[in-house]
Amino acid sequence: MHNRINPSLCKNCGICTEVCPNKIIGKNGSIQFKKEREHLCLKCGQCMAVCPSKAIKVKGLSYENDFHEITGKKADYENFMEILSSRRSVRTFKNRPVSAEVIDEIVNSVSYAPFGAAPEKMEISVINNREKIESALPLISDFFHGIEKMIESPIASIFLKLFAGKEDFQTVKNHIYPIAKSGIYNLDNGDGITRGAPAIITIHAAKDAEAHTKNGIIYATYIMLSAHALGLGATMIECVIPAINRNRKLKQIFQIPDDNEAIMSVVVGYPKYRYKRTIKRNKHKINKVL
Repeated sequence: MHNRINPSLCKNCGICTEVCPNKIIGKNGSIQFKKEREHLCLKCGQCMAVCPSKAIKVKGLSYENDFHEITGKKADYENFMEILSSRRSVRTFKNRPVSAEVIDEIVNSVSYAPFGAAPEKMEISVINNREKIESALPLISDFFHGIEKMIESPIASIFLKLFAGKEDFQTVKNHIYPIAKSGIYNLDNGDGITRGAPAIITIHAAKDAEAHTKNGIIYATYIMLSAHALGLGATMIECVIPAINRNRKLKQIFQIPDDNEAIMSVVVGYPKYRYKRTIKRNKHKINKVL
């Protein structure tokens, strides 16, 4: 069944024709999907979400399973900013497990995240088991030790830069390398990688999946914010990503298929300490055209 509009329900208001990002719905007497443009459908659900009479049916979506009614209650900016400003990147956790139900609530928040393209190609893996996380740490620590050697080798660092790209190379050289060199990732000094977190959530996708890197960062942000809203602490730990992607055993531990690549991981747990204040960072440049 293709996309369709139920003429007996359609009010012919034309709102759907305006909100469709790729203009695949037109109004020519009646509202209809344009067959010649239907292949451009993103299945974003904009048309179904805005239709006052539920007259639209997009293939693969249903009002019963994929939508719920918006209450109309407006978000309060002051409270929203309080949520944003009070969130901290938590790296010290209580020795307390996170229930499967709470993890499900956190992961379900991704259902409401915007996407670049092909959200059906995105995957999420959860390790809610501290022992399983600890089994991965020696492999990750060894990877960081190898990074140290590569950065310190003039020839190896050239190949690393060519392979990783300028942005990732600069991140490794100016951020990961000095931290690794300091011994933070040496397990003799404790867990400076996942910071003792009881759970870790990793977003991944097929290497050729459309917009998967952007989607992964968006999803990780939603996961981090929803964890905070539930009273947990969380932080993105990008440092584990290159190790996962270059070690087959780590992929198995993190439940990531061989053909997929990890995009971002988020450690989650109950904060050991409560922060008394927030910090506002003005590390951006804003150019305004008035």
